[in-house]
Amino acid sequence: MATFQRARTQEQREVRRRSILATAAAMLGEMPVSAVSLNELSRRVGLAKSNVLRYFESREAILLDLLAAQTRDLLAELDDRLPARMDRPGAAGTRAEALASGLATSFASHEMLCELLGAQAGILERNISTEAAVRCRRETREVLADLAALSRRVLPELGDRQATEAAAMTLVLVAALWTHTRPAPAVRAACDADPSLAVLVPSFTAALERSLTVFFTGLLSDPSAALGG
Repeated sequence: MATFQRARTQEQREVRRRSILATAAAMLGEMPVSAVSLNELSRRVGLAKSNVLRYFESREAILLDLLAAQTRDLLAELDDRLPARMDRPGAAGTRAEALASGLATSFASHEMLCELLGAQAGILERNISTEAAVRCRRETREVLADLAALSRRVLPELGDRQATEAAAMTLVLVAALWTHTRPAPAVRAACDADPSLAVLVPSFTAALERSLTVFFTGLLSDPSAALGG
C-alpha cells in the first residue's frame, strides 16, 4: 500500500474522492453490490480504511454517491436522445409505448445504475447518517423532476402530478425488476432443472417496457391528467 499523504487542498481532496468512486465503479463491474467491501475498496485505492472514511462516512455512502453520478449520466443521455426518437404528432398511446421502450432500453444499457437502484432502499440507505440521507433524497427529488420533465416533453397530455408519478414508478420498477431478473445461482439452477419455472425470471428489458407502457397508458386515461392535475 502506498504511503498515505494527506490531501491538503480542495482540489486534491476532490481528486481523491473521484479516485475512490472510480475504484468502487470498477469493483461493481466485477461483483454485485453485496460483495463490495470497504476493506477491499481501501486496498485497491491504496489507502487505509480509516483514510477512505475521511471522504465518505461508510461503504454505503460511497455507493450512493456513485448512484447519483450514474443517474446524472443516464439523464443527460435521455435528455439528449430520447425525445428526438418520439413521433410528437403521433397518438398519445403510441408515444407512451415509444417512451416506455426508450426508457427500458436505456436503463438496460446501464447495468451498474440498475444494480445500485436495486440495492438503494434495502441495503444502501441502511447504514448512512441523517445528513447523508437528506443529500440522497434531495438528489432523488431532482432526478424525479428531470424524469418528469422528460416525460412531459414526450407526453404533454400528462399533468405535473401524473408526470411525477411516472418518474417515480420508473425508478421503482427498475429497482424491483432488476433484482427479480437477476436471481441467485440456486434459482438459476432450479430454472434449468425445471424450464416451467423460467416464467418467474422474465427479461428485464421486456418486463420494464411492458410495465411502463401499462402505467403510462393508465395515467393518460386519468381524467385529471387533462386538467393538469
